[in-house]
Amino acid sequence: MKRRAAVGALVACASCASVPRFDGPLAVRNQHPAQLTVQRLSPRSAEVLDASTARVDLSTAYSSYFLSGSDSRGSFIMDGELLRTAAAVRVGLGGGFDVAAELPVLHASGGFLDDFVVDWHDWFGFPDQGRDAAPSDAVAIRAVRDGATVFEVEPNGLHLGDVPIVLTFAPWSIDAEHRVGVALRGGVELPAGDEDAGFGNGGIDAALGVVCELRTGPIAWTAQAAHSFARTPDRARAAGLAFGDVSSFDLGAEVALADSCSFLVQTQYESSTLRGLGFGRAADDQWLLWIALRHRLSDGTRLEWGLGEDLSGYIAPDFSAWLSVTMDVGPH
Repeated sequence: MKRRAAVGALVACASCASVPRFDGPLAVRNQHPAQLTVQRLSPRSAEVLDASTARVDLSTAYSSYFLSGSDSRGSFIMDGELLRTAAAVRVGLGGGFDVAAELPVLHASGGFLDDFVVDWHDWFGFPDQGRDAAPSDAVAIRAVRDGATVFEVEPNGLHLGDVPIVLTFAPWSIDAEHRVGVALRGGVELPAGDEDAGFGNGGIDAALGVVCELRTGPIAWTAQAAHSFARTPDRARAAGLAFGDVSSFDLGAEVALADSCSFLVQTQYESSTLRGLGFGRAADDQWLLWIALRHRLSDGTRLEWGLGEDLSGYIAPDFSAWLSVTMDVGPH
């Protein structure tokens, strides 16, 4: 009954939007440190920018995680918190094309959220994965195979991440008059991140993907599938471990609650690049859920804030917070 009441309230609010406006799903990523070393095509709309427009975005995501696992040959521990702040720009090229680039900065630490996350999980009945028995606000991010460290993140300090550049082409455009759209995507990720500190893989990654979007009244539905070809860091390669390519799937819905506000819910599923370690909690697929609100401060400026939660235990970040400001440049 509670679920039906919540859905009914959401539908009622959606009817308050006189002219629904859609901006696509949250451009969020899985904040698992090893996954961040592999290019990931972030979720987006199938709508491309016009040649005379650009979009500038400043986002920050803060995640807390705690997991560990081992077998007879190695181990993996991930305990800490990660801040990823990124400045991104997307430019319309005309002819159904646009191109986007992003410059991320990362900071890993012991953080301050451990006690909050334990209470959060207790409140909602989520498993805390043994976090309540571990020291609070500690930091250790390391994968070991046959006695050799194959991946490790250096805590503290600010570090550049690898720089993704993505080209998108929409052969079937979606806009106010067309309810269905498809976009094809391809990109490379330049090795700007420090490989030794665990914020990059030291080489160029590549990714391919497709986005589909359907707009039905006050709701825009998006689906994305992508595959990333991962480069193995030198440290892992020397130890005989290959980072796995990452296949990913995203589903999302944007509900127009009013002319200036939208509710977003989306889920992300992706394979683990560390599956070569050979045991669960490091190799299992990762699945996350995000919910958020988007506020339109003006015709060309939007504010987003949201929360992310892992749906696959013992592998993805336990809890993530998201904040983003986006501004359109050019005719609206």
